[in-house]
Amino acid sequence: MTGKVFQIFREKGGLLKALDLWDWFESLDARQQKLVKKYYSIKVIKNLNFPYKAKHFDKGEIEKPLYTKRTFLATIAQTALLEGDYETAEWLYLEALKQEGTPYEAHLIYNDLLLLSQKLRDFERMKRYCEEDIRIYPEYKEELKERNGGTLPQINTFEVYVYLLEREGKIEEALKLVEFIRSEGIAYPYYEEVKERLEKKIEDEGEEQSNKEGGEAPEGGEDNT
Repeated sequence: MTGKVFQIFREKGGLLKALDLWDWFESLDARQQKLVKKYYSIKVIKNLNFPYKAKHFDKGEIEKPLYTKRTFLATIAQTALLEGDYETAEWLYLEALKQEGTPYEAHLIYNDLLLLSQKLRDFERMKRYCEEDIRIYPEYKEELKERNGGTLPQINTFEVYVYLLEREGKIEEALKLVEFIRSEGIAYPYYEEVKERLEKKIEDEGEEQSNKEGGEAPEGGEDNT
């Protein structure tokens, strides 16, 4: 189908030109180019709200592309993700992150990469993308708040990272993150429940350690006199 949609001979136009992505696309190998075209085509076909057609990919003049380099590649990556092609989706998301863009755009991409990692049940990937998003949180915080009417919504990467820390047995670190989420005003509907569970684990660990220390036999062994 892709061969019918895109002509072999390409003019330097369309979204590639408008977004200054032509050199990026030309640097890809034939297989990668085919994947980009494939998921762009699927996006066009399946999303009625998408403002472009197949011909707009590399044909004609487009004055207002409505996308940045980063968001354009991310929307193609999201299509691959929805189609279950996780390898291509991750590659395109990472390519999108290499392009110029805002921290808020990066935040949205890291959230999608976290979703991809959850589908793969890859805990190392989950941890990596959570840490990256949390690292840039101060940079996208204000824009996220502004876009949400002046308050911070739930942030999935923070909540998942609490879970991952707890899973690794880093209970005190997880509790500190829970309190940070609360102090920042980030929406966290499970705050009380999670806090109570973590505090109970810390208390149980303390009692277990105390019992171990109190149960040690004194030097010299038992006195049988």
